Amino acid sequence: MTPSPFVLEHLPRAPAGPALDHACGAGRHALALARAGRVVHALDRDVARLGALAGAARDEGLAIRVACVDLERFPLPAARYAVVVNTSYLDRARMPALLDALVPGGVLLFETFTVAQAATGHPRNPAFLLQPGELRSLVGDLDVFAYREGAVEREGRVAHLASIAARRRLHG
Repeated sequence: MTPSPFVLEHLPRAPAGPALDHACGAGRHALALARAGRVVHALDRDVARLGALAGAARDEGLAIRVACVDLERFPLPAARYAVVVNTSYLDRARMPALLDALVPGGVLLFETFTVAQAATGHPRNPAFLLQPGELRSLVGDLDVFAYREGAVEREGRVAHLASIAARRRLHG
């Protein structure tokens, strides 16, 4: 799969510094972040996919550190990342940790499925689907600079997504 166009569009608004690709899967965003010159921490629970990502990073000489972790419990460092990317994964309880992991001025790029997705494909479990407008409420007091919600065509398929780009305030 190719990186999300939404993520790629808004990535330049993030300040310089390290990146976190949370629930990275095969690493499509980790690779894009590293190719843009960032040091990337890529977290996922799938050891085989992480191994393939580590190999691709090694082959290209990219600064990607992979870690096989329990995404629900792995502690994230506070104020460490200039950009946090999370796509196609939803754990509402994890959101405060993702927000706290941003440096002041850091950018969250978050995109995942809405309840409309259940009628057309995977996932169907309501625990992994956002309600209309819910993503905005999950980013707390971050300053939202881009938001969209609805059907999006990706690689010949339609996905129902909510996408947000938001910045952690510099002060307060």
